[in-house]
Amino acid sequence: MTDLERLKEKAAAMPDSPGVYQMKDASGRIIYVGKAKSLPKRVSSYFQKSGHSYRIADMVSKVHDVDFIVTDTEQEALILENTLIKKHKPKYNVILRDDKTYPSLRLNVQDPYPRLEVVRRVKKDGAVYFGPFSSATAMRKTLALVQRMFPLRQCKRPDVKAVDRACLNHQLGRCLGPCGDYATPEEYRAVVDEVIMFFQGRNQGLVDAVKKRMQEAAARLDFEAAARYRDRLAYINRTLEKQKVVSSDLKDRDIIGLAHDRGQNLAVVLYVRRGAVFGSRNLPLGAGAEANAETLESLISQYYGKDTFVPDEILLPAHIENEELLQSWLSEKKGRSVKILWPQRGDKKKLVDLAAENAATALAERLRAVDLGTDALYELQRKMGLPSLPRRIEGYDMSTLRGQAAVGAMVVLEEGRWQKSDYRRYRIKNASGQDDYAMMSEVLTRRLSKDDLPRPDLMLLDGGRGQLGMAMAVVRDLNIENPPPMAGLAKGKEGDADKVYLPGRVNPVDFKADNPGLLLLMRVRDESHRYVRTFHHRIRAKDAAQSGLENIPGIGPGRRKKLLTYFGSVDNIKKASLADLEAVLPSPAAQAVLDYFAREN
Repeated sequence: MTDLERLKEKAAAMPDSPGVYQMKDASGRIIYVGKAKSLPKRVSSYFQKSGHSYRIADMVSKVHDVDFIVTDTEQEALILENTLIKKHKPKYNVILRDDKTYPSLRLNVQDPYPRLEVVRRVKKDGAVYFGPFSSATAMRKTLALVQRMFPLRQCKRPDVKAVDRACLNHQLGRCLGPCGDYATPEEYRAVVDEVIMFFQGRNQGLVDAVKKRMQEAAARLDFEAAARYRDRLAYINRTLEKQKVVSSDLKDRDIIGLAHDRGQNLAVVLYVRRGAVFGSRNLPLGAGAEANAETLESLISQYYGKDTFVPDEILLPAHIENEELLQSWLSEKKGRSVKILWPQRGDKKKLVDLAAENAATALAERLRAVDLGTDALYELQRKMGLPSLPRRIEGYDMSTLRGQAAVGAMVVLEEGRWQKSDYRRYRIKNASGQDDYAMMSEVLTRRLSKDDLPRPDLMLLDGGRGQLGMAMAVVRDLNIENPPPMAGLAKGKEGDADKVYLPGRVNPVDFKADNPGLLLLMRVRDESHRYVRTFHHRIRAKDAAQSGLENIPGIGPGRRKKLLTYFGSVDNIKKASLADLEAVLPSPAAQAVLDYFAREN
């Protein structure tokens, strides 16, 4: 019996109930954890012959055994799956890389004189929570603003009345002074209600309440209190003017956006609170193929599985299969209904698009920051066995179109900066046809035959073992005794990391897809590809222009440029009439162009 047949039999024999399954490799290591409404149906689906993504197919090829745990409900399976993923961090599961807990503000409304507290976890304790804030700095700014607007106590003493005199904050007008009987419980509760209205976005109600109290104080000739309400009202109005409202119903929403680039995935959770964008959180998802609905489900269960604030709605960029299960689980956590939506049009779709834009920007910044960092250089030295840090890396690439306009290029990354003055472009002179190996050989021969540039710490070739073998042949032909370290970078399969090959090694270097060293090499490869493509297009355009115009008497570089700019191509110039040509050139020159192409035809 083959392993596949054995696994099929084991899956079919599982009890038909909800549960969690654990895929294990030959060493007994857990490589994937999943949940199921029906264990035999779900687990058996993995061992079908087709219909799997590359990632799942690769995982199944490594599965040696499957264990399972039966649960009473799907929701229990969801919670257990999340716990096991956190514990084992299986290779083929989506793992949230950001374990930070973001700060929130807590207002214990059960206390007769509550204060705003900074907390990292949201609990079911009857208190009101505001947040989470995307950074501690943003939270502190908001707290300072609220404390200026609303004079709640800031002291941490458990017994407010156990003092002889009021604190300095009361003397500065920043606390009502409940400790010294300067404020009644009703007056203090009114300010607590104002704080809640402010955070919940009930802006008009807040403005009306403060204005009413200001008028009442003025009516009873308490002008000092009226002035305090006036100042508070001015603070509130200035704050509300700065808020960018993106939804009119003032619901709390989390909007999830996904981005994929260079084998990396990243999610952004955009917070909308009281109708305004409140902040965001970046969640790196690691390497793999582009994120899908399965990724979204795993992200939701892991992210909200912690002590995280659960909003009224969660907007997603794609439909998920277990929407009802996740809604039920989140509603239980929150204590009231939570909706998971996949908007197709309207304002909510715009919010999802905004989250996707934020995710793309965040991923680009992350890749840029990782690619050029010193940590990446140490990773390259360690993993590739380089004699020194690769502070100067040269990247090489070739480009041609059916053997025409063949060119090569070299880019240089030194100390994390592109040294564009050291970039080199090569027109291929000897190699013929679409022979990438011969083209690389010619370029490396010309580069290594000169010493006009500093010696590189690493020469990176776009290609695999073949290009690397050609490079070593060049080193032998030139009798270079101590050549610079060389490596070849080849594209990986879908969902797989790119491969780095070294001289004398059959197998590639064992780089994980999110390794900063590998990301740096990919960045160098991308830059060399961009540079050589730009040069190739320029040469093709130049060759096209030279195919006829340079041979026309009286048509110099300036007039050639005018003709190409006006007509767009040599073919259009050939088709032009004398009147058309005279719109660009003097009559004698226009006649010369017309006569030249007439003779050519």
